[in-house]
Amino acid sequence: MLALVSLIDALVGAVRLVSRWAARLIGLLLLAVVVMVILEVIGRKLLDYSFEGVQEYAGYVLAILSAWGLSHTQVERAHIRIDVGYSKLPSAARAALDLLSILAVNLVGWMIVIHSWPVFSGSLSNHTTANTPLSTPLWIPQLVWVAGYTWFALAAAVLALRALLAAVGGDSATIRTLIGMGHDADPLEARARDTATGGTS
Repeated sequence: MLALVSLIDALVGAVRLVSRWAARLIGLLLLAVVVMVILEVIGRKLLDYSFEGVQEYAGYVLAILSAWGLSHTQVERAHIRIDVGYSKLPSAARAALDLLSILAVNLVGWMIVIHSWPVFSGSLSNHTTANTPLSTPLWIPQLVWVAGYTWFALAAAVLALRALLAAVGGDSATIRTLIGMGHDADPLEARARDTATGGTS
């Protein structure tokens, strides 16, 4: 059991590392798009010249950003969650809700993967190109896009597996650290609750 936990912990660390670097890379791509858009606006206004493909590639980058950003947001516990009443629940109930949420994320993530891979494979097999002057082969941006969603689903699966192992061991602190709220919904209430329960999780 301990060997399995250690293995999954290593996987969680790898998921966090890859997701962080992917987020940084996508951030740089987004910054490049901003620069391209600025140059496009300046070129049209001052030089009467337009750069072809800026809007097209900006769209690709935003699609890739939405896919790859999910895994980083997941491991950093930054997704928006409705926390009405969450902070008032006992530790076991909060852990159960956290487990339910990560299982729901897995369901959504894998459904996206199941439906996005045929889009990519169809574009690849049909040699589909964008209906733009650049005629970009659509399988190229779609490959990066679908890889981002696949990585998100894998990251969610690793987090869910580690959280389930923690649940089996009665380790609610690990569940909270991995998949709980990224912040205390109400720090004063959380402090009062911990004081009332003797500071136990």
